Amino acid sequence: MRRLSAALALVCLAACASPGAYRGDKGSLLAPFAPAGITDSASRPRRFALIVGVDEFEDERFPDLRYARADAETLAEALDDGFDHVETLSAREQTTRTAIIKALARIGERADRPTDTVLVYFSTHGSLAQEPGGELRRYLVASDTAMHLLSQTGLAVEGLLRAVEAMPSRRKLVILATCHSGRGKSQLSDSLSEALAALKAPLQPIEQVSEATIVLTASAFGDTARESEELGHDIYTHFLLQALDPRQGDRDGNGAVTASEAHDFARDRTWAFTQGRQRPTAESRILGRDPIVLSGRIQRVGLPVLYSYAPSAEGLELRIDGQAKGALPGGVALPEGEHRIELRRQDTDELLYAGEIQLERGQQADISELLPEPASVVLLADGAGSWPFDHGDEYLPLAFGAGIEGWLRDWPAAQLRSGLRLAYLHGTGRAQGFGEQLAFDFHALELRAQAGYGLAIAPGLELVPQGFVGVLWAFRDFDTPSYDELDRMCALSFGAGVSLDWDVAGGLYLALRAEIGALAGQMGGQLDLHPQLGFRLAVGARVW
Repeated sequence: MRRLSAALALVCLAACASPGAYRGDKGSLLAPFAPAGITDSASRPRRFALIVGVDEFEDERFPDLRYARADAETLAEALDDGFDHVETLSAREQTTRTAIIKALARIGERADRPTDTVLVYFSTHGSLAQEPGGELRRYLVASDTAMHLLSQTGLAVEGLLRAVEAMPSRRKLVILATCHSGRGKSQLSDSLSEALAALKAPLQPIEQVSEATIVLTASAFGDTARESEELGHDIYTHFLLQALDPRQGDRDGNGAVTASEAHDFARDRTWAFTQGRQRPTAESRILGRDPIVLSGRIQRVGLPVLYSYAPSAEGLELRIDGQAKGALPGGVALPEGEHRIELRRQDTDELLYAGEIQLERGQQADISELLPEPASVVLLADGAGSWPFDHGDEYLPLAFGAGIEGWLRDWPAAQLRSGLRLAYLHGTGRAQGFGEQLAFDFHALELRAQAGYGLAIAPGLELVPQGFVGVLWAFRDFDTPSYDELDRMCALSFGAGVSLDWDVAGGLYLALRAEIGALAGQMGGQLDLHPQLGFRLAVGARVW
């Protein structure tokens, strides 16, 4: 998984909400920053754009759009001064599926440096096609797309994102001024419209994004994007164009307008213009500073910025120094100095976080990291081993086994981990008795309570110091000609350790653990303390 410092992609989906009264409906916490220095022309970052606007369609089931071509040509004109190369596809013969795929290949060949920026913009219809397994996939409609052959003649959103992600450039922005709601700019077959209407919850985005991807949406998936006769453009695109003027879109005053600044500007104004009918949202959190400059250039260290695009922050109200600053996702620039931050639920006004933060110029803080994590349950199965320090005394042998455990995460407070574990261990050994070495089998069953504190060291990766206390029932089974007995022991187990926990993806959970502890119990007729080392490799999943 690429680090954000090695690769950064942005996907900005101008998706859409229910049709309204508009004509032409379309379907570390603080990171220090210093401005880039001057480099020679051979190594300077370059910017390339592919702008596609499709107004006319061969298949009459896709109604013509009024402003998609104007969206594309106006955006291309706005980017022309600051970008090294802008290719615009707006004529009918330029916007066929084949022509668009060839243009994507050309921009990939041009942007062959890691420091390059690639912007790909589409204004067209969106649609859905149902795969043989029943899965709905999103498609962009080209001028020659046939509705009944959508998967063969349309542009799959998932495939588009893969093609862009494969480009050598580490800075990528894809803007899809379209939607897949079955209304307006989104066109579906009758059978798919019925299937979509039968869903009890909104469709979720199809594509999966990596840790190197920032995903922003101009409105909720499944809503309707709009064109406006008053504005002469797609509504979101109109305000995105306004944001390219640094006098309007440069939130932190550093001289440049980045993709996230432009999106936030357009999001707020789209929401206001449509009176809440087109609902800009964010699909994932920003994993670092946005380096994609759309207009202007960085001339100075900017103001401090508080931001969040995390799903956990969706719809929360941000208050700074007692003043409401609007709902998340988004960002706000502040004067340097100390500020009091409050995060509240909009519907109930419940206070989720309150605290002070010291900000300096150029610093940025992801405020979603201030939110307490929601409680979750993880179930794990593990393979385990136990090595007694005093195994030479032959009371307890080296033993191996397996266990099951359940963890409650982030309850009753953030970062706390508490759980129960049941494990079985087996080993063999030899003990001195009756003048000879007596072989025995060792069996043990342990039930323990354990607790720890999660320390984040990377996305999804935690170091968890933990302690445990439990009860162990064990016996040694001697079965030799001279001695046939069972030695039983009920012991108190206790100790401490450390675990490396990895929340991989899709609920998969891995853990590697080491611990040092002791057993206090009686075996072989005497009460002893037996120190031991333990180690475990566990795999499981979040179940809630």
